[in-house]
Amino acid sequence: EDKATASASIGQVHKAVWKDGRVVAVKIQYPGAAEALIADLNQIQRFSKIFQLVLPGLDMKPLLEELRARIIEEVDYMYEAEAQSTYAAAYDGDPDIAIPKVVMASDKVLVSEWLEGKPLAHVIKSGTQEERNNAGIKLARFHFTSPIRAGLLHADPHPGNFRVLADGRLGVLDFGACNRLPNGFP
Repeated sequence: EDKATASASIGQVHKAVWKDGRVVAVKIQYPGAAEALIADLNQIQRFSKIFQLVLPGLDMKPLLEELRARIIEEVDYMYEAEAQSTYAAAYDGDPDIAIPKVVMASDKVLVSEWLEGKPLAHVIKSGTQEERNNAGIKLARFHFTSPIRAGLLHADPHPGNFRVLADGRLGVLDFGACNRLPNGFP
């Protein structure tokens, strides 16, 4: 569809039909967004010594290095596709959690199966107590089981990244911010 269905942190998502007839989500990175974000972070790193004048004793270098590493992962759609594929395999057939399979990925475009459902933000705002409890339990289950099952920790719990599907499962949509925990929780 020409009109974006949703916005992503550095791009937008369009609903489409893949050549085999599947309905898919096409996540497209805004041109130059990744480069601009990294350039801004480089500027902040140049001013790290000024932060130490304001907050003596705070070593900004490790914090900024960690932030830089996470941002580089966030703008890398191939990294995201790998994380999403790992999650999809780990939760395949799960009765409570639905992860869309990756259909195609490139540096600036990520195509995955479409998940139709009620946005978690709507459940939070106007769902019944039972719907909110159900979504909350499944969200907690997803976050607490994924390090053991997938070796990853989903690190972007924004409500826009989750849907409650018609069958009651919690659909997870965005895997740009995932921390690798190959041995489960430390």
